[in-house]
Amino acid sequence: MGFFSFLLMQLMAAYTVLIEPFLRTNFYRMLKKQLNIEAGARILFYRTQVLWEWSWVVILVVIAIPIPKPLIWMGLTLPNQIGWIILAALVLGIGLSSVLLRRNPGAMAAMQRSLETSSILLPSTPRERKWFAATAITAGICEELLYRGFLMHYLPSTFPTLDWLTVSILSGIIYGLSRAYQGMKGILQTALTGFSFAIVFYLGGSLLPAMVFHALAELRTLFLWQPVDDKKKTK
Repeated sequence: MGFFSFLLMQLMAAYTVLIEPFLRTNFYRMLKKQLNIEAGARILFYRTQVLWEWSWVVILVVIAIPIPKPLIWMGLTLPNQIGWIILAALVLGIGLSSVLLRRNPGAMAAMQRSLETSSILLPSTPRERKWFAATAITAGICEELLYRGFLMHYLPSTFPTLDWLTVSILSGIIYGLSRAYQGMKGILQTALTGFSFAIVFYLGGSLLPAMVFHALAELRTLFLWQPVDDKKKTK
């Protein structure tokens, strides 16, 4: 690995831990302020998220190019047999749970209440829904590349005594901190979600199942969410 690639790797790791949580908090606060005065605030937020997260991928590609077998290093390989089974089970589970929730008014009401805490980030119009879908797919790809593909190689290479379980936990915690703007509950929920993505990555031998799982989990929110008035959201 060349010096430039090594330097970028250190900077990317520092950014993920030290800067990313504050940037997301700032974006969230700006969105909350703009929603009452600008109709397109949420679409601008979604577009920013898409461009911002894909910029990570550009940097990760630059880091990986000098590394032998860069695709393998980034986790971009086909899953092993267990990975395909996990992928099929996750897709089936998300699909069935979504359909069953839509058919159960009581469960749907409970789901709506659970989503209220992040309702500012959720779409209210058909155009916003399209851009939310784009951010969901982007998150599935880019966040997995950063928090799993990158971090789960960076951590053990930098700290060789870490085992895979500790690395999975740490990557989940760092991922959870990126949602600091949602409070402690949001951090813990996101950390647990990140840990589950890390386990899927480890067992499947590929980022593909985790990417699909992540994107479908985000899109499931779009499928289940029933918009409420923006003025109520921003109070």
